[in-house]
Amino acid sequence: MKSELDISLLAKFLAEECDNNEKQLVADWLSKSSKNKETMKEFEKIWEASKHSDSSEDVFDSNLEWVVLQQRIEDETLNFNTKHVNSSTWLSLYNPVLPTLGKVAALFLIAAFMGLFFIDRFYVEQVQPKEPTLNEISMEKGYRGGVTLSDGTKVYINSDSKIIIPKVFKSDKREVFLEGEAFFDVAKNPNKPFLIKTKGAVVEVLGTSFAVRNYPGDSVIQTVVSEGTVSFSSDDKSKKNSVILTAGNLGRLNLENNEIKTEFVSDIDAYLSWKEGYLTFKNEKMKEVAKQLERKYDIEVVFESKEIAEMKLTAELRSRSLARVLETISMSLKIDYSLLEDRVSFELSDNSD
Repeated sequence: MKSELDISLLAKFLAEECDNNEKQLVADWLSKSSKNKETMKEFEKIWEASKHSDSSEDVFDSNLEWVVLQQRIEDETLNFNTKHVNSSTWLSLYNPVLPTLGKVAALFLIAAFMGLFFIDRFYVEQVQPKEPTLNEISMEKGYRGGVTLSDGTKVYINSDSKIIIPKVFKSDKREVFLEGEAFFDVAKNPNKPFLIKTKGAVVEVLGTSFAVRNYPGDSVIQTVVSEGTVSFSSDDKSKKNSVILTAGNLGRLNLENNEIKTEFVSDIDAYLSWKEGYLTFKNEKMKEVAKQLERKYDIEVVFESKEIAEMKLTAELRSRSLARVLETISMSLKIDYSLLEDRVSFELSDNSD
């Protein structure tokens, strides 16, 4: 039988807003197990971190943004888009565009996210193992996070992306399915290759670090290798095409003609900056920039002129503030923008040349 406590009560307790009855409830809960005491310590760390935020625009500092919860989940459901998580997992969640909140509100939001897997993280219950199943992990727009697979492979998942993994890998290979964008730090196992399948391509490795991008609607599948070597191929059996990519190489598979083009990139971090929470663009058309802004900030971007959609942007957008990001784009391209709720509109400036 699991002991349960309203998570929001912990936030209220730390805010010193509990009445005597509520204080007693928390005290009783803490006395029931060491796990409960660990829970309180983690919430206290979050609470203390919130006191030192030096920006009125940012609710979370780095400690709050990357709340890494290492846990063992045998067969529970993460109610994060009703997805399942494999055993031996960690999950990191953050939203870069939350409005400015007080400490209590910030903790309530964190508690809400933690509540998705709170029972399994802080209460122990024996679960009988079941037959292997496929588990799906999804990140909504505005969020990114990660998971450690049963073989030790770490997967960092970008916004608006999902991976499907088996609860137990097969004896001869490790196979996952990706929709969207993710970075893989693959645990080495020469006898058990790691395969990432997308709608149109297959990436095979033995142990390396690389990123794959294949969002729904994309006409190009992209793979960039940080370390090691990967095999990048189409899944078209009638017109099979394959290349070997080494560290620093970028491969692009055109789904329309099944052609793979490769190039060496001197600044590979530019393709992996999303992992650290910022965006980097080099001579990128605004219509492509808009897609990434929509995923990262969970907004809608529209262009009042087709000319703007074809403009090319070179910029490093490190700020977590959407307003600052839009201002940077506006100044770089000499265009105007308006932001109304979750809709951003770009238009030609009256003062543009």
